[in-house]
Amino acid sequence: MFSLLISILYLSVLFIYILASVFIIYHLVKYSVASEMKTLMLILFIAVSAGLLFSNLLLFFSIDWDAMLYKLIP
Repeated sequence: MFSLLISILYLSVLFIYILASVFIIYHLVKYSVASEMKTLMLILFIAVSAGLLFSNLLLFFSIDWDAMLYKLIP
């Protein structure tokens, strides 16, 4: 029960992170001064964001939430 609630909260935070990333990508594309700098910044931002997202997903799903919450809640 609690693990489902934590998963739903995590997915909502994940959705907000993805929306913020799309917002940043849009502004990098739309308001960049130099096109070669735009390409470099997009590649760098997307690579770092994807790496952070992937590592966060791996760490989140490696936690056994039921066992952790069982110890916290008597």
